[in-house]
Amino acid sequence: MSKGKLRLTLILLSFLFFLNTMANTAELPYLAINKEEIEQGRLLIIKTEKNKIDKIRFNRTEYKIFQEEGTGLSICLIPISYWLSPGTYTLELSGDGFIISKEIKVLAGNFQESFITVDSTQEEIVRPQNKETIKRKDRENQMIREARQESPAEKIWQGNFLWPVEGKISSPFGATRYVNGILNNRHSGIDIAAPRGTPVKAAADGIVKLAASLLSTGNTIIIDHGWYVTSSYSHLDSINVKVGDVVKKGDIIGTVGSTGVSTGPHLHWAVTVHGVFVNPEEFFYIEL
Repeated sequence: MSKGKLRLTLILLSFLFFLNTMANTAELPYLAINKEEIEQGRLLIIKTEKNKIDKIRFNRTEYKIFQEEGTGLSICLIPISYWLSPGTYTLELSGDGFIISKEIKVLAGNFQESFITVDSTQEEIVRPQNKETIKRKDRENQMIREARQESPAEKIWQGNFLWPVEGKISSPFGATRYVNGILNNRHSGIDIAAPRGTPVKAAADGIVKLAASLLSTGNTIIIDHGWYVTSSYSHLDSINVKVGDVVKKGDIIGTVGSTGVSTGPHLHWAVTVHGVFVNPEEFFYIEL
């Protein structure tokens, strides 16, 4: 080997040694991940020391980091979409002088199938052909997106969520939904069958972001719980709140109905995190 090549090799080895030393001596923060194998539709929860992590990315998407008051912890909530294909994905956390990479395995949700039959009027809402119906659905979808677009950086809810109504689960979360025999979508929430007029409770503390009559979901309420967590209550017979109202867990916000595309009285209850639907039952036992 020539002297020039030897010198270049020594410089390169010294540089690699320097990088390795930096990585080994960097003070890595406390890190807790609730699951490293997680089903579609579930919630990944990352806990670290407060202000030690600058960025958290999962599957090439960056997620917001929030501060949990009185705990000294930073918390990141990552929704695992029911559309995300099973497989192994990278979770990356970075801070001052370090990068931590973890492999997260996404498992199949093993969702059920759900079949409903509707009349021609409701089928036009599900698969609209009329231009006015299409325009209205587009406007209403935009309203829904805007209701979930911004959220307080403070966690408004306290403790675990509660069931908004008692009744039989007629369609579970994530079920592959067929309407009149044609594949339509996945079921974004939980359907709870109950008599018309049954009081519906707010599942947790929050701020009402939408209270309106919509084509598909009928009389609908969306509540923001902070940290980009929202819950929605659809097909209501009546709405007892308005946009901007502050509600407490257990407050009566409406009553069970069968408005919109519905085959009978029930509550469609859904929860989103960063606009992605997750199984609402995650929030019955959430530990933050």
